[in-house]
Amino acid sequence: MHITAEKIKEAAEALESTELKSFMFQEPTAGPLTRRRRSSRSTGRSRRSTRGTRRSTRGTRRSTRGTRRSTRRSTRRSTRGTRRSTRGTRRSTRGTRRSTRGTRRSTRRSTRRSTRGTRRSTRRSTRRSRRSTRRSRRSRRSTRRSTRRSRRSTRRSRRSTRRSTRRSRRSTRRSRRSTRRSRRSTRRS
Repeated sequence: MHITAEKIKEAAEALESTELKSFMFQEPTAGPLTRRRRSSRSTGRSRRSTRGTRRSTRGTRRSTRGTRRSTRRSTRRSTRGTRRSTRGTRRSTRGTRRSTRGTRRSTRRSTRRSTRGTRRSTRRSTRRSRRSTRRSRRSRRSTRRSTRRSRRSTRRSRRSTRRSTRRSRRSTRRSRRSTRRSRRSTRRS
């Protein structure tokens, strides 16, 4: 049989498609002691086919190296982007924390002010109510005193009028008695 170039290409493609390719390019181990002698023609053609397969493996290796480099670059870029995004999120969280602290302080101040104002207003209202109650008590006391005084004055006036009426009655009685006595004395004479 004549070995043509097309048959060598087909054999090489078949070897590349199978797992024998990786097995062929391993380090040589101890083979059989008796080796068959091959003709010079077949050895030259086989060398050419092995050179082609070596070149194809070199190309695949180069392509794998390029893919590795590209994947490394893409992973580095993605990690850089994630780091930058995490930095931005950290900064945003810091800003939100600061804003929440400011809002908390402002709410505390406003609540303190409002509580102070309410306390002051309640104190003022209680003071005013106390003053008004004190004034009302004083006015009640003064009215009671005035009513007592008026009652006393009316009682005194009544007593005085009674006394005066008694005195006037007594004086009229005495005058009548004296007139009767004088009449009797004139009659006797």
